[in-house]
Amino acid sequence: MTHMSPAVDSLSVMNEARRPKDTPATTPRGESTKERIMQGAARVLAKRGYAATTLADIAKAAGVKAGSLYYYMENKEDLIRDLMTRGIVETHAYVEDAVQSLDQDATSQDRLGAAIAAHMRYMLTKNDIARASIRTLGQAPAEVQGPAIELHRSYGHYFSALIEDAKADGFLAPDIDARVLRLLIIGAANWSTAWYQPTGAESADGIAELLVRMAFGDMLPREK
Repeated sequence: MTHMSPAVDSLSVMNEARRPKDTPATTPRGESTKERIMQGAARVLAKRGYAATTLADIAKAAGVKAGSLYYYMENKEDLIRDLMTRGIVETHAYVEDAVQSLDQDATSQDRLGAAIAAHMRYMLTKNDIARASIRTLGQAPAEVQGPAIELHRSYGHYFSALIEDAKADGFLAPDIDARVLRLLIIGAANWSTAWYQPTGAESADGIAELLVRMAFGDMLPREK
């Protein structure tokens, strides 16, 4: 059986603990500006990666002055640490919501399929921050990406548990390595952001369905 992860609550707890009192970020206007900065940073990071992204780039993308960034963060690393953590927290929450929204009589195959499709859709259409978090993973210094790596590990365990459930119920071959299959599935979904075009011939939902079919070996012609 799968288990809920505490990852969803960790971002708000972390931010409240780290945020100094009486800063502009504690006001509604400050929160709005901080969110613009976060979204701007995500767009730049998703395209350029960690090393090529500067605070000036982020400020320009967010529509704020470069000097004002320091009202909302200590430095570039502080911002990217929060962004990477938020990216995986929100991805995990979105996927879990998709699985939990299934009917009670859903099979383990249904649950794994819902998780795969949700992860793919989220990467392609829902969240610049999630895409930037994936792009930055492995590029940022260890002290910056450390918290996000722990959350990625928790998410990986969640996905592997879904795969193990499907194996136990006979929907996947018993000799399948759950970790390897999970890495193949999530790796394919994450990499799809490099080539996906919203105006292309295939929709995000269509691509998500195709990945689910690949996971279960359902690539033979279907009867009409």
